[in-house]
Order: sequence, then structure tokens, then C-alpha cells
Amino acid sequence: MQKLLLWDLDGTLLHTGGVSAEAMHMAMTKVYGPAPRRERPFYSGKTDRQIIQETYALLTPADVLEHLNDFMATYELELLARQVRLRAKAALMPGILAVLQALQPQALQAPLTGNIAPIAQLKLAILNLLPYLDVAVGAYGNDHFDRSALVPIALARATQAYGHSFSGQAVVVLGDTPNDILCGKANGTRTVALATGAYSLQELQAHQPDAALPDATDLAATVAAILG
Repeated sequence: MQKLLLWDLDGTLLHTGGVSAEAMHMAMTKVYGPAPRRERPFYSGKTDRQIIQETYALLTPADVLEHLNDFMATYELELLARQVRLRAKAALMPGILAVLQALQPQALQAPLTGNIAPIAQLKLAILNLLPYLDVAVGAYGNDHFDRSALVPIALARATQAYGHSFSGQAVVVLGDTPNDILCGKANGTRTVALATGAYSLQELQAHQPDAALPDATDLAATVAAILG
């Protein structure tokens, strides 16, 4: 059976040199107001809705959802306003392009990311990754607060798009954080971790993914780990 590979973006496929985080902070300030004076939430592995909720702890989930469309539109405008810097600073993680190219004939590939959809698609477009990932099948941070809930959303979209279901080891969740591993395990998928973000290889291995690699520079090893 053909595999469905669900890729995290930031820290796994790419990075934006802090430009996206800056745009997101400005969008949150404009839509939800100045953040309370406390330590900024750690972003890695979280959905955008979760980050907003943790930043504005006094807001209810309904409050966050009520203004989510405004936030999405504002965030996209803020990132577009920084597009020159984004193009200068954004880059693919080591070895990723070769891996995506090698897997393209063997598997279906889509995003599974905490980014809201327009931001994810802008990042992928700027780094020329749209030919490799089916963004219509992907699941995004605006789809649900809980990252684990994104997997069933992506699976439903893949079934609708391709006419057959994907489940179990035919699905691979790939990311650079414990949350990526946990969301795959919660849905019974294969999990592959790349230590290219904020977490070390040892920290990721402690969460027992099916495979963990320091990065994607060894093409043969990375493809073998992903396909199992």
C-alpha cells in the first residue's frame, strides 16, 4: 500500500530565521492585544491556536476562535510585508530537498503543521516545496487546537482526494519535537524524528519514535527510516 508522509514544517523541513515568529507576534498583538508581561510560550511543536491560548491565558478557547479569521488574515499580511527578509533568511533544513525528491515517486507527501494554512503555504512556496507536498491534503494549526487531532483531519482529506483510506504504518508522521512523535503515536502511525530543531537526538529518542536521525543528510538512511 502506498504510504502517506505527513511532514512538520518549522525545524523539520525549513526555518525562517525568526521572521515568521516576528510576524506572528505582531499579528497577535494587533488582534488579541498586547501580551501579558510574562515569559513567552515555547513555540516548538505547538499549533498556532495553542500558542495564542497560552499567550493570552485569560481568553477562553471560544474567544480565541472568534477572532481566528482576523488573526489569520493579519498574520498573512504581516508575513507578506516581511517577504524580502523572509526570502533572505528562510532556508531548507540540511538534506531535505533530496529526501523529498527521492520519496516523491514512492509516497504521497503532505504538511502536518501547527502553522495556519496560509502561512504554511507561503513558506512552502518561497522555498519551492509546493511540487512535493499536497497542501490540500495537509492539516494545519487553524484546523484544531490539539496537534494530535490534526492527523485524522489529514487522513480524511487524503481519503477524499485519493479514493482510499490510509492508516497504521502506512502513515508516517515526521517532525523535530516530542509533540510530533506523540501526535503520531496517539493515532497509531509510524513516527520519524529529525533532531534539526530545538531538541537533541537523545531528547527525541526518549519519546521512542520508530526512527530518529540527527538530520536528513544521509539520503539512503533517511529514506529507509521513513519507509520502514
